[in-house]
Amino acid sequence: MKVLRGYGIYLFSLSLLWAFWLQLSAGPPHPVESQQKERPWFLSAESAAELPKFTILDTRTSVNRWKDKVPGSKTISWEDLSRTDVPRKGDLLEIKLVRKKINELGIQENDNILVLGDGNSGWGEEGRIVWSLREAGFKQSFWLDGGFPAYQKQIQKKSDPKQKNKEPILRIDPKQTNPSSAILKEDILKGLPSKQYQILDTREPREFSGATPYGESRGGHIPTAKSFFYQELFDAKGNIKSKSEVESYLKQQGIQKDKPIVAYCTGGVRSAFVVGILRTYGYNAYNYAGSMWEWSHDPKLPLETGN
Repeated sequence: MKVLRGYGIYLFSLSLLWAFWLQLSAGPPHPVESQQKERPWFLSAESAAELPKFTILDTRTSVNRWKDKVPGSKTISWEDLSRTDVPRKGDLLEIKLVRKKINELGIQENDNILVLGDGNSGWGEEGRIVWSLREAGFKQSFWLDGGFPAYQKQIQKKSDPKQKNKEPILRIDPKQTNPSSAILKEDILKGLPSKQYQILDTREPREFSGATPYGESRGGHIPTAKSFFYQELFDAKGNIKSKSEVESYLKQQGIQKDKPIVAYCTGGVRSAFVVGILRTYGYNAYNYAGSMWEWSHDPKLPLETGN
């Protein structure tokens, strides 16, 4: 009897531990804990040049692609990988469709992909493309910091023919998971009362205050959002600011590093660019791809105007 009683106590203790573990492991779809260090979303030209082999996706404007051609590059736009139907305009296409479109360009999921954008003269399209690719499982996708000038200076004019045989600087574990950095409006709405997320509006200040220059159904910003114009992340030379500079700016905005961040804009382009930088610098950031096109279309969803 003592043996049975002892065994019963043992099972009861195990059940308590299991219940306690379930409570600890339960939580929102996007955990508040800091994520594990992930590979960078953007590379300097020097780092990109050390990749053993890569395909360039040119997402610049047609004028810039014609003016400054990149031999061997593939052309794609963020719209090619996005929905166009209202109110889901701006949302990512089904993952299988994204993969199909990229595979049709002759690119496989394990390939190194370097995305070339317009830098500080653009809208962050390179960030949106990389975000889309990573959501679809193309884990080795990066955008080039500095845009075409950086490509021209460090990659196009590279003269060392043995460079391609060098060991890559990015040792990517193929078994490493590909964490999603997407969030839905339902998650944001559910988290508003408890201020579960730190929300960044990456649009222009005039948009944050209520202007609707890009087709939003209503003006304003999501409650509790802070104005965080994406252009603030570029330095005077058109390169992405350093980690310390970005962290300093975030602190000025009252953003904490140990609490999840949600970024949005009009259609999830500028916000994806910001998310890529923040995740590279160790922040737990998520892109709301539907952004204001989707949010403002639903009259039941709250909006605030003014600064």
